[in-house]
Amino acid sequence: MENFSLYENEILKSTVRSMVVKNRVVNSMLIYGEKGLGKKTAADYISAMLLCEKGNGVPCGECKSCRMILHKTHPDVIYAAPSGKSGNYKIDTIREIVESAPVMPNEGRYKIYIIADMDSTLVSAQNALLKLIEEPPDHCVIILTAQSRSSLIPTIISRVVSLSVHEVSKVTCEAALANYGYKAENIKNSVEILGGNIGRCKSYLEGEDIVDAVTITKSITDAVISGDEYLMLKEFSELTGTKQMTLTVLKLLCEVIRDTVSANAGCGEKNLISTYKKGAVRLSEYMSKAKARKIYFVITKYIERINLNGNLNLALNALCSEIKEIL
Repeated sequence: MENFSLYENEILKSTVRSMVVKNRVVNSMLIYGEKGLGKKTAADYISAMLLCEKGNGVPCGECKSCRMILHKTHPDVIYAAPSGKSGNYKIDTIREIVESAPVMPNEGRYKIYIIADMDSTLVSAQNALLKLIEEPPDHCVIILTAQSRSSLIPTIISRVVSLSVHEVSKVTCEAALANYGYKAENIKNSVEILGGNIGRCKSYLEGEDIVDAVTITKSITDAVISGDEYLMLKEFSELTGTKQMTLTVLKLLCEVIRDTVSANAGCGEKNLISTYKKGAVRLSEYMSKAKARKIYFVITKYIERINLNGNLNLALNALCSEIKEIL
């Protein structure tokens, strides 16, 4: 379907298609994966799988339902609206969803609620949603998206079907970006730096925050290589007050450290995946696999803390200190 494609991610598509064909659609799903992998696109695609008039679990892209979903005008696909700069969902917004859920769909077989970017949603709002997830009307389907499953309370995780989205191959990523009209030479550069994350590559090509995130990631990596705690703290301080940038940089840094482990195991630079392959190779020259693994898990620990609305400055200072101790 033109402008309505979910590239690769065949496990997700086959899982939902099987639900439709067997008439065993679950009422609650969570789509999770890092920023830029197409979680919202997947939510729309699944909506089309459920509501397409052909009913075979494969969106045709031509029927009335598919066209309305494509243009985000389908009356039975409701997008929850977050509030404020933090992007949290107010408890009143969740309560409105819970109260309106029993009302039958206007046109389709299902009424679908898409609640995207749940990562910063307060526990009180999640608990309000839990009632609907536990006892949903038969016609109601709830699709949540989040970067990490750990962002949601365990009682929600235990009651939803979790579907992960993944990077696509570099060939597929380049083809997708070409469809958006970017120049071939710029596409190759972005994919070389960011791999098969289509959303990240688009942001990079548009000159958005990901460009700064890549630069900061390289600077932090160089600071780690130097072993200079002051320099590390100085580079981390560039992130102060910007939660989303911090999370993006920490995830990029995790990829560099993961590449360090691979390089230590004999993997050549061409086969590495991070945004700073040369930095990962340099780190591997003096950092053991054991140390790299420790740093990787420390960074992921602080990603979870920041996702749970931990104090950004304190978290970055503590992270810097723990990395120095490992070194």
